[in-house]
Amino acid sequence: MENGRIYLDQEGLKDLEKEIELLKQKLAEVNKGRKEAFDAGAGDGWDSPEFEEIERESFRLEKEIQRRINDLSKVVLVSKNDSESLIDIGDVLNIDMKFEDEDVEDMTFKLVGLSKGKNAEGIEEVSINSPLGKAVYHKEVGDTVSYTVHNNLIEVLIKAKVNLDKEDVIKR
Repeated sequence: MENGRIYLDQEGLKDLEKEIELLKQKLAEVNKGRKEAFDAGAGDGWDSPEFEEIERESFRLEKEIQRRINDLSKVVLVSKNDSESLIDIGDVLNIDMKFEDEDVEDMTFKLVGLSKGKNAEGIEEVSINSPLGKAVYHKEVGDTVSYTVHNNLIEVLIKAKVNLDKEDVIKR
């Protein structure tokens, strides 16, 4: 996030909206037993451990829902360009990550709006809003970029874009 902005493509926005709906459903589910748990207490509900747990979980979910709704106001929609060399959302990249201790790690990942870990193809997803995502976004194949995490400088060589449909690699 740059200046509080959250960069997402249309799919990432739909995922965020779906996340909010799932949290709302979970809140409704948690609150189903609220009246019974309150009645089990000595008149005010607070003598019931079940009621107290429902209150805590409801509060946590309400805060998370509000946080995600606030995130919606920060969303900047990005669309994909079709440049073969410019790195964009949805691209699968092969990079070398060089850490301060000269350790180099080869990594392949897909640049996405909201990361879900690994996608259906088993490829790691990296959010465009993460330090790595921000470092490579709109750069070109062959570029070396860097970013800092916990005062550790990490250099990234963008080696290639991988076209999963054609099963080939686009190199510069």
